[in-house]
Amino acid sequence: MTYEPALRQELSFGDICEADFLYDVHVREDARAMGVEFASAKFATKRWNIDEEVPYYIPGIGIKAGQNYVLAHGVHQQAVLLSDDCLIATALGRDGAGPTNRRLLFAPVVEATEDEVAELAGGNFGRFPLPADAHDADDRIADLRRCFMVDARDVDAALKAGGFQVRSLDDATRDDLAIRWSAYALRRGPFVAEDNLEKFVEYLLITGRVDDEGAVIDAARALADVVAAAWGYEGRGVEGAGTAADDGRDPQEVIDRLVEELEQLRATADAALDALRKL
Repeated sequence: MTYEPALRQELSFGDICEADFLYDVHVREDARAMGVEFASAKFATKRWNIDEEVPYYIPGIGIKAGQNYVLAHGVHQQAVLLSDDCLIATALGRDGAGPTNRRLLFAPVVEATEDEVAELAGGNFGRFPLPADAHDADDRIADLRRCFMVDARDVDAALKAGGFQVRSLDDATRDDLAIRWSAYALRRGPFVAEDNLEKFVEYLLITGRVDDEGAVIDAARALADVVAAAWGYEGRGVEGAGTAADDGRDPQEVIDRLVEELEQLRATADAALDALRKL
């Protein structure tokens, strides 16, 4: 599966969103500062049948202090939210506070064929596949290479107006997106580890350092398991501990989860050490 059958109650990492103002915006050398002028209500009524004063924007003319309009490139797209849940909650206002002027990070979501989505499942850092499932019949790709930011105040207004959230990723797909985003943005995490360890296997075999291909592959898999376990410890364990503290949950529950994750990390590290020593 890719999506939850229903939207998550709160706007969250991995939610697919749409709004008139969601543009895949980027700057090129032809970007220009914009000044704002106003057409009178009389002119606007005659020209556009709008009975009110209408602002219009002119590149490089009439720019005043405090104006920050820019002419740039952009394509209207659906977008996946990449900011983490804690930042989202803070930006939209905690405990009844209003939204802040922080920005939330999005990546455009583009239509794709089934073959394009299947091809990306193997190893592309910057493009994340969103295959069709029982809840949505369309194949899509989240293009992490083209991120843009949106003011949280406008996101808050769009949420209140309704229709901003259109789909929520299920837990497994959210985890995969987090791993892929970390791979693209930081070159860290399980996805990057697998890529590097594949090179390691090829290098050992090509150089003749090891003749037993099976032993090399087993060692690489064991090393990848360590990275995955460490990722789980940081996320489900340490991050989960912080979330539990915010929610006021039972501390023993937090301790049990940390112990569980650390035991898994220790076991996978021991297995990786044994595999390496056999090479």
